[in-house]
Amino acid sequence: MESVLTPPLPFKFEENVTNMAFGTLCESWEKWKNGFQIYVKACELNKKSEEIQMNIFLHVVGEQCREIVEQSSTKCTTLTALIGLVDNHFKAKKNVTVERHRFFTRQQGEHESIDQYVFELRKLAQSCEFSNLSDGLIKDRLICGIVSAAIRERLLREDDLTLDKALEICRAAIVSKMYSEDIKRECSSEIKSNEVCAVSNKEVYEIKRAGAKVEAGSSSGRGWRGRGWLPGAGAGRRAVSSAPGPAAAGGQHRAPPAQRGGRCGQCGGVHKKYDCPAYGRTCMKCSRPNHYARMCRVYMVEESDEQDSEGSR
Repeated sequence: MESVLTPPLPFKFEENVTNMAFGTLCESWEKWKNGFQIYVKACELNKKSEEIQMNIFLHVVGEQCREIVEQSSTKCTTLTALIGLVDNHFKAKKNVTVERHRFFTRQQGEHESIDQYVFELRKLAQSCEFSNLSDGLIKDRLICGIVSAAIRERLLREDDLTLDKALEICRAAIVSKMYSEDIKRECSSEIKSNEVCAVSNKEVYEIKRAGAKVEAGSSSGRGWRGRGWLPGAGAGRRAVSSAPGPAAAGGQHRAPPAQRGGRCGQCGGVHKKYDCPAYGRTCMKCSRPNHYARMCRVYMVEESDEQDSEGSR
């Protein structure tokens, strides 16, 4: 079995001021020792003699730790005593006051979960020698160091609060907060979608309204009066004359009068405005008022209408 499992790497360390002050040296040694004990149990080295176990330990632990054993005056006969010798060397480098200061000043990180925060507090408490007070002090440090003031207030209202109960309250509060935030996001997105729909409906309404105005303007807009528009003439309507004449009086559609050379379309002569001699006269062709027979155009319109009706037949 020992040929299959790889033993831990040799333990290497630096005995500088920083490692001794902050206890990192002792913490690193504890991690290595736990790894070696797992290796011993997995490979069933405890079934071998004490001498073989001690030699395996000295081989795996590395040269620096072997020097510590060689310089010690204590003679070890078991593996447990040998490991304890190295323990005493590194524990002497640990400052309990510094370790406890690190524990009591540990705050929850901004993006650190409650469980991760408690896990880190447990690690710090191992080197603080709290003994049976460990869980109670971790609970107190959790209340003091948690980021959320609302959760802290909730924990302070509890009587006979334990670490396990504090963790349950924190987890329930976090789940409730996340659920509330999801509901707010859903409501906010729904409100925004309704606002977008309202705006789009308003735009559609305005477009339809503008189209209705345009259509109404085209149907009741202006027809041509010479070069202008005449109210009441929409698309498809015929142009009418701007000057008063028999077509306007009789209700028939006539072509605009000829204005070239200043000649009147009712009498054919030249005169001042509203001084037409044909006004009040009756046409000899169509028997309609206000124009002479030589300027009558009704016959031409009727003839073209009859030709159109014969062609459609």
